[in-house]
Amino acid sequence: MSFGSLMIACTPTYQTIGLFAPILLFAARLIQGLSVGGEYGTSATYLSEMATKEKRGFYSSFQYVTLIGGQLLAVGLQLLLQKLILNEEELKIWGWRIPFIIGAILSVIAFYIRSILEETQTFEI
Repeated sequence: MSFGSLMIACTPTYQTIGLFAPILLFAARLIQGLSVGGEYGTSATYLSEMATKEKRGFYSSFQYVTLIGGQLLAVGLQLLLQKLILNEEELKIWGWRIPFIIGAILSVIAFYIRSILEETQTFEI
């Protein structure tokens, strides 16, 4: 996911590289979408495996809560950039890339956190 986000943030404009720009954006979105598809199921499995039998639904619900929370944070960032930080011209030229850079950085952090997680007891049995 971080590679796809970073690709979107760094893709040159149509004026710079022509038809290759939308092709790169399409490839980046495919990478993002396929990555999310691969991560979604594994995170749901991890959440349900680490929970006790009585709290499995509660722990599993965190996946949906963080999904909506991330969308709300993204809208908040967009409003912050639009209304307080950048003018319309700056937003159109380069400001729209900021959320993708932040997303790339956050996904690298998430990758690190996942790499240090221990296996669940269900898996080890």
